[in-house]
Amino acid sequence: MKTPTLLSLRALAISLAVTVALTGCDDQVKRVPWFETMFRTQSVRTYEAPHQLPPEGTVYIGAPRHLDLLAADTVAVNPMTATPEILEQGEVLYLQYCVMCHGSEGAGDGPVVGENRLPPLPTLNLLSDRAKNDLSDGYIWGMIANGRGVMPAYRRIPHDSRWQIVEYVRFLQDASSGGAPAGSGEAQAGND
Repeated sequence: MKTPTLLSLRALAISLAVTVALTGCDDQVKRVPWFETMFRTQSVRTYEAPHQLPPEGTVYIGAPRHLDLLAADTVAVNPMTATPEILEQGEVLYLQYCVMCHGSEGAGDGPVVGENRLPPLPTLNLLSDRAKNDLSDGYIWGMIANGRGVMPAYRRIPHDSRWQIVEYVRFLQDASSGGAPAGSGEAQAGND
């Protein structure tokens, strides 16, 4: 067995001294005035503070442009076509956000509609002739984003996901009128 040498004892003593010095600095750093502000900062826990929006009139690079309802109705063009994947994702989102008021088939008969609840408003029926023929894809997309009346704004739904919901609504409308489902490969009229 080897006996510790003077060099290894000296290295051990130095490393012990450095460890003690570094652990003792924590209290000393707190006493230095300009470090105290860094040590005693206010912290915000997750979901404690509201999400900060960018300053008025600014948009981060690559952000989709927000349109109000009128602009969405006249300017927004549906960039999607009804593929099975888009319809599937649209159905998931529809069941998550829309089914409570509009119902599972879009007839405006959701669980929150009825006596002593939300009145059965004609605008809840997505299968009406007005909804099928008069509302553009951009209008439906803008209504999801902005809301109006009893419809809340769902701007938290991402830009493309709103278009998926629009495609699913058009699918429900086609299915209710006995037309070809939007995802069947046949072109869907009026979805420009």
